Amino acid sequence: MFDYFKNIAEKNSCQSIGVCSVHPSINSLYEILLAQLRDISYYLVKLKEFGFLNENIMNVVLEALSAFLINTSFNQNKYLSLIKKLQNIKEETKEKYMNYCSSHKFPYEIINCDLKINDNTTISELINYSQNSLMNKQKDCDRKKQRLFELITLQAKLCAIKITKIKKLDESYNEFDYEVIRFFALTNGYSIRDEKIIRRIKEFSYINTAIQEKLDLIYKEKYGNKENASIQISPQKGHSILVSGDDLDELELVLKTLEEYDPRTPINVYTNGPLILAHFYPYFKNNKFLKGHLGKDNIEYEFSTFLGSILITKNFVQKIDNLYRGEIFSNKLISFEKVFDIQNNNYEPLINSCLNIEGYVKNQEKKYLKVNYDYEEIEKTIQNLEDEEVILIAGKLDDNYIGEYEEKKIITFNCPLEEDILIKSIKSLKEKNIKITIFFSQCNLPILDIILSILNEKIDIYLAQCSSFLINPHVIEALKEDFNVTII
Repeated sequence: MFDYFKNIAEKNSCQSIGVCSVHPSINSLYEILLAQLRDISYYLVKLKEFGFLNENIMNVVLEALSAFLINTSFNQNKYLSLIKKLQNIKEETKEKYMNYCSSHKFPYEIINCDLKINDNTTISELINYSQNSLMNKQKDCDRKKQRLFELITLQAKLCAIKITKIKKLDESYNEFDYEVIRFFALTNGYSIRDEKIIRRIKEFSYINTAIQEKLDLIYKEKYGNKENASIQISPQKGHSILVSGDDLDELELVLKTLEEYDPRTPINVYTNGPLILAHFYPYFKNNKFLKGHLGKDNIEYEFSTFLGSILITKNFVQKIDNLYRGEIFSNKLISFEKVFDIQNNNYEPLINSCLNIEGYVKNQEKKYLKVNYDYEEIEKTIQNLEDEEVILIAGKLDDNYIGEYEEKKIITFNCPLEEDILIKSIKSLKEKNIKITIFFSQCNLPILDIILSILNEKIDIYLAQCSSFLINPHVIEALKEDFNVTII
């Protein structure tokens, strides 16, 4: 399973041409987006103190917070539209806050910002503003606070992604919306003591875990209990659709559309990247259209050689600047240039496009990837432990394995697919007051999400070196210097 996550972790085709890092201009625009969200979060927290809470605005903030901007070939119109929308929300929340303070004769504090956004604002103007603003920001903020703020931003973003996934399956869910926004608003607090920020990051780990557990539960209720899987990894004859990202609900909608559409010519659907997770759920395993999983560690090659239409789901996070655009569709908040947008969850254009492509003309030799999903043996081992120290190893190529070394019990996991198994194991071990050491043999966003959910636990954590792709070096520095994570 390790091969299927190298692209996100540390091995990417971009390394061979030297474009793994995010372009400075894109980083500048990304900072504008985050700055808008910080300002809105600040005023939302202030209004909450007066008893005002706007669920619609919080939903917009969380959805925007869940977006990553890493590709130079993004849709500029969608980006500008989002920035202008956030500007209007910021002015609305700021005005409401000031009016309330004035009417009650309360002193108020506002964020001074000289950024002016209107219908004529251009991308170039935003880049120039951001680059100058970033320089001033770095002067006003010491290195330690910078890295702590970057860690908060990543932790809030990962939680926002999970919340938006939950909301697509349960619109009424809002248990931690405000908590995530309040946590992210800490990045406005340049005067807050570092010790308090570190304490808040640790405390927020519990919320992170609770959100992940809710997502796991809602997937379980909708798609069934995860189980062992034998996944076909070779394409078969016929028209084909590739779904890439990690949004199970979008894969479900594609399959449902096919069932209703019922094309006379069979269509084969394949997953790509983290969506291999779908093959562990009975709902997807038993679907007649879902045939397997394609791809390992080179997203641009996989897209370019796929003989069919491709869907990029909302939370797809990959760098595809050098990819020739073919029949690619997307549901992303800020999509790519020369990619067709999915409107109102209508996937018929994707299917029609697929039928206009010849597809695979013959069957390839069938190959399968067998992966075990079994927590019972691990739980049994944990329940039989007494005073032993336990070493957990995550990210190895091996299947789940239990052994011993120097009187220490060793349990290996095939992460990040078994993220929930790892969290369950940690909980069970903590209940028995057993000393835990964890080795993460790769570094990617799902594994960082796990680490951020256990920062408040007394666990010795060892993490493999991280690529600068997607993961800001300040984040790794904060884990190392402020939370005693050892980088190996």
